[in-house]
Amino acid sequence: MENKEKKTINYLYILLEHWKIISIIFIVVSIITAGISLTLPRWYRAQTTILPPTSEEGKFGFSSLIGNLPFATALGFGEAQKETDLLLAILKSRTVMESVCSKFNLMKRYKTKNMEETVKRLRKHVAVRVDDEGTITVMVEAGTPFLASKEEVEEAKDLSKDMANFFIQELDRINRKLKTEKAHNFRVFIEKRYHQNLTDLHQAEDSLKQFQEKYGIVALPEQTKATITTGAELKAQIFAKEIEARFLRNYVGRSHIDYIKVKNELKALQHKYDEFKKGADFEKILGKEESKSLFLPFKKIPEFEMQYLRLFREVTFQEKLMEFLLPEYEQAKIQEAKDTPTVQVLDKAVRPERKYKPKRALIVIFYGFLSIVLSSAVIFFKPTFITFYKNFKEKNE
Repeated sequence: MENKEKKTINYLYILLEHWKIISIIFIVVSIITAGISLTLPRWYRAQTTILPPTSEEGKFGFSSLIGNLPFATALGFGEAQKETDLLLAILKSRTVMESVCSKFNLMKRYKTKNMEETVKRLRKHVAVRVDDEGTITVMVEAGTPFLASKEEVEEAKDLSKDMANFFIQELDRINRKLKTEKAHNFRVFIEKRYHQNLTDLHQAEDSLKQFQEKYGIVALPEQTKATITTGAELKAQIFAKEIEARFLRNYVGRSHIDYIKVKNELKALQHKYDEFKKGADFEKILGKEESKSLFLPFKKIPEFEMQYLRLFREVTFQEKLMEFLLPEYEQAKIQEAKDTPTVQVLDKAVRPERKYKPKRALIVIFYGFLSIVLSSAVIFFKPTFITFYKNFKEKNE
């Protein structure tokens, strides 16, 4: 313990003994570092912020249907995060980077050989951040050459501002173009489906019309009800005549004129009912007769009902589909023709007045502290180094 304290005291004594040398080295290094830092390129950063995006896709298209479902959120439909990711992808895309490089002639400024190297250099000086509130901030740096003049400094300040604002302009232009292309593709799709729906609806209506004209069906439920009611009335009349005929047969005999009359009336009613049940008149109407019947043959009511329901269901389906497609088609045309800005700028980039880097004070402090450490190390190990050098020299001699 005492040895350690003695060594520490010795080290402090050595430092105090050589404090002038250490101080001189520190001052010289700091001055040199400060002088060099004054010649380094100055980098200025400008930033612009846009509001969180709001997706308008849910107003039309298939996503409008999905967005109303209970599980839409779990699947990610209708979330603004998708729109934010899209904007970030556009900002970081090669297309935007090349547009900025070409606009401000960065190949000449960076002294690069081709566009690929220029884009790589530009990416190092561009940062995109998504804030907690959902806003997107774009930060762009522009630097001066070594030993920059006042004009070059002013140029770098303006360049950082102009580049940041141009990034947002390109973002809006490309995003608008993508939305227009998407709206166009959707419009073409929905237009084809709309015209197909028109054709299908006309065919369904024609099929139903032909069926009604062929079989004389105007309103199947009402006609079926009328047929059953009429058949029931005929059956009731037949039943009443049978009772009357049975009564006359028992009391006046089979040869009585009243019985014969009632019997003939009963046969007529029975024949009429059989024909009505078989649809004999209806079958004639289905042939070449022009008149139409309101009554349907009993044996064909199930068949007619099934055919009618199928045709009516197809017409109803096509009409419902039309109710959906027509507004979607009109909305798609509006979206395709719309050319409004898709990005809302919250804070436009302004000209920075203070440099972003280099941090001269930190550089001077770092190298000044480093000079103290190195000079102290040299002082501590100088005797050891000298002894080692002498021994090495003696061995070689």
